[in-house]
Amino acid sequence: MKDGSNCRICSRELVGKQILYCSVICKNSFHQSYPAQKKRGLERKLRLVRILGGKCSRCSYEANLAALVFHHLSGKKFKLDVRSLSNRKIDPILKEVAKCRLLCHNCHAEVHNPNLDLAKLSIEPTALTTELPPLVGTNMPASVKQV
Repeated sequence: MKDGSNCRICSRELVGKQILYCSVICKNSFHQSYPAQKKRGLERKLRLVRILGGKCSRCSYEANLAALVFHHLSGKKFKLDVRSLSNRKIDPILKEVAKCRLLCHNCHAEVHNPNLDLAKLSIEPTALTTELPPLVGTNMPASVKQV
């Protein structure tokens, strides 16, 4: 603490080991608020996306930050969603990102579900591993039930 320092939120004088905030209440009212977490998470995601090349590593999609995801190649310890990015220390995040490649949501779905390729399914409908449940007794329109 520096002499004459005040809390960033309420302007009370800081005492002891306090550096920025006078209490947990003041710290959480700013640092842990939903808008602050969302902003911090999006800023970190943008930085990490840029580190990984700024576009999908399969198809080069780069239009929307929300459409880009981190695909773990091995050893996943935690998800790299905006919430995790905002609430974790940066060093563990960087270690986790090092195990990932950047994909768009479409490519990510294709990587995780190669057996659902529409071209293959139209040729070999038996490629599906599970059957859809019958639509008997549902409130679905007749045109949907006939499909």
